[in-house]
Amino acid sequence: MKIRNFTYSFALLALLAFAGTASAQTATVPRLTMVANVESALRLDISKDASGLDVNGSAGAFDIDFGNVNALGVGTPATGVSKAVTQGAGAAGFTMYTTPIAVTPVYSAMAGNTATIALTIGSGTNDALAFEGSSAAGVTLAAARVVVASSLSDVANKRYVGFKISKLEGPGPIDAILVYTVTMN
Repeated sequence: MKIRNFTYSFALLALLAFAGTASAQTATVPRLTMVANVESALRLDISKDASGLDVNGSAGAFDIDFGNVNALGVGTPATGVSKAVTQGAGAAGFTMYTTPIAVTPVYSAMAGNTATIALTIGSGTNDALAFEGSSAAGVTLAAARVVVASSLSDVANKRYVGFKISKLEGPGPIDAILVYTVTMN
């Protein structure tokens, strides 16, 4: 019997030794170190103004559709388009169709800076009919110029775009391309 008690005693001692070893271990805490390089970013969004036409597109390719327009101002253009009729013979008689849009610079990692928004003309077949300005009454022939001298990020700047349709304009589709660019001050 003595051998038997020795076996049980040995088993009990081994069990207590393993329990002491297990309690002395420390828990491993996995960790992940993450690294990134923050870069500056800049984009210009063109969107619908509350009272204007829907603006379609994204990522630099936007478009709007004025609907059906004519020099006499009769009929109804798309909802959100205003018209101003000027009486006159030939090219002196025209209707100006305008709609407001919002141009919004969005930038990051450029603290303390403001954005400048400029306009140039693209390569549309009817760019000579395109007008742009800070108000519906103040639209002028679209030409290369700064249209917003200083804007903070995420601030919508209201601009008006439009077509001047004279009595000499023939029927059919027209298009014009206005190119807005944004740079940092």
